[in-house]
Amino acid sequence: MDNLLTTISFSIYSNKGVYALLLGSGISRAAGIPTGWDIVIDLIRKLAIQNHEVCTPNEEAWFKNKYGKDPDYSTILSKLVLTATERVNLLRPYFEPTKEEKENHLKEPTKAHKAIASLAKKGYIKVVITTNFDRLLEKALEEEGITPQVVCHVDDITGAMPIVHSNFTIIKINGDYIDCRFLNTKEELENYPDQLKLYVSQIINDFGLISCGWSGIWDIGLIKILKQSENFRYSSFWSYISNCEEGLKTLAKKRKGQVIEIRNANSFFQEINERVDALENINDNHPLNASIAVERLKRYIVKDEGKIQLYDLLHNEQENAYNKIQQKKDYNQYPTKELFEKLMKEHESAIEILLPLVINGVYWCEPNQESIFFEIIKRIAEPIQQELYSSYQMTRKLHYYPSILIFYAMGICALERGNFLFLKKLFEIKVSENNNEYSQKIFIVGKLNSCLFKNRDFNELFNINKRAPFSYLLCEKVYPFFKKHISNEEQFKERFDMFEYYISLNYSYIIPDGFNQIPWGQYTYRREQYTRNISSPWIDLQNQADTEKENWAPIKAGMFGGNYSEFITTKEKVKNFIENLNIL
Repeated sequence: MDNLLTTISFSIYSNKGVYALLLGSGISRAAGIPTGWDIVIDLIRKLAIQNHEVCTPNEEAWFKNKYGKDPDYSTILSKLVLTATERVNLLRPYFEPTKEEKENHLKEPTKAHKAIASLAKKGYIKVVITTNFDRLLEKALEEEGITPQVVCHVDDITGAMPIVHSNFTIIKINGDYIDCRFLNTKEELENYPDQLKLYVSQIINDFGLISCGWSGIWDIGLIKILKQSENFRYSSFWSYISNCEEGLKTLAKKRKGQVIEIRNANSFFQEINERVDALENINDNHPLNASIAVERLKRYIVKDEGKIQLYDLLHNEQENAYNKIQQKKDYNQYPTKELFEKLMKEHESAIEILLPLVINGVYWCEPNQESIFFEIIKRIAEPIQQELYSSYQMTRKLHYYPSILIFYAMGICALERGNFLFLKKLFEIKVSENNNEYSQKIFIVGKLNSCLFKNRDFNELFNINKRAPFSYLLCEKVYPFFKKHISNEEQFKERFDMFEYYISLNYSYIIPDGFNQIPWGQYTYRREQYTRNISSPWIDLQNQADTEKENWAPIKAGMFGGNYSEFITTKEKVKNFIENLNIL
């Protein structure tokens, strides 16, 4: 569905005002509005009660047997009330909310109606054909400041403004409940008046079409019009829930369109509206889907009512990435530059949407939203879920490349925002370690760091000579995703180096018996360049810590046990390790 939603959204965005909507009763179902036939059946029951008769279980048969004709609104209403005003008042309860219904937000515009109105306000949608009798769409449009032109009977066509000159036109092909001239009998739904057929045919010929809440079964006259149209200037999309009716499939094929399964009308139009909004603000330097996903995240993350959509968005992308990462790889092959470049490209592709989502999410999230991102890193860092009868250790380690990228992205974001509590929680996460013979949990700082590969092996593999080659590569790979948040490359490198320094510090403190091995990165030699300056991140860090001591932000967040003296001890341990480090 996601690919087709992208196609629909891009089609609407690229062809502003040329797509019409075809809406059926499903669009108003969430609002508690009954279908036209539901109303007919209920009116027959009322009529039977007045006649002191029982019409169930087959109300239609009872009506035919008693009155000798198919049930229609005119006949039923004439037997229940006398005047047109009385008829309208009789129908109002089916479409207008009671006090209790208002309290439960029933019979009011749904999220789908509001999303359509939003698209209309921006000029993307100008025409709607609907089989519904309610006025929910009109209300949603009015809330956006739009007064639509409404055609609800063939007589309205003559005086109607040409659609091309109208801001918004609704064609209520089966009528409006206040007008009382419903079309509901089989004969009425099979053969529309010629003028109405011509009017609707022109729209179908001139516009692309997106259907929702319409099954393509009962409105025979409309189906005939759709099939008779031979103009396919724009695409058509036919949505359904769970089970696509054969009639809708046939119609989609006839119209050279596509069927699309949706969860419901609300989510369908909300996602289209959000994706179109995202396209309006798209950054050409990022993949289309990633840009759309980030725009959706920004909308959800600032609203309490968006927490479910935020979780769904992140969880779905997390699982998409996880499944791609876990696909069978060539880990049994001898490590070569060509193999590594191939596998790295595959892994980067797996997280091309998730990584920018994580960066923007961690950057803007509130404390009560942080756990979502911690779960992402735990999931992506899971061991290989496939049998590895024979594999090369260096090649196999590349499985953790995407989780390292995400780990670094989270940490650099937290550092940029000064969120040391997040950073502390991140370092203390434990992830699974599977060594074929046993499974255990280990701290993330001991697993996802730039010492994953031995420097000598990585340099030989890529025919380079770097003192911290994997760290250098990670810095290059992550920076492009941070350009919106840290535009200056040198400033980003400082943040990157500082994060790796915090990895070293926290590893040393959290895992004191770490076999005399502390993770380190390119900061170990770039630090020398920094410390030649009067002001550098390293000097600033030390001065701030020495000045603020227990009030220093990392200490207040609980790093190093919330104890300044523990920080000093840890810092000296890391310093001694680096000074005695044989870099190559």
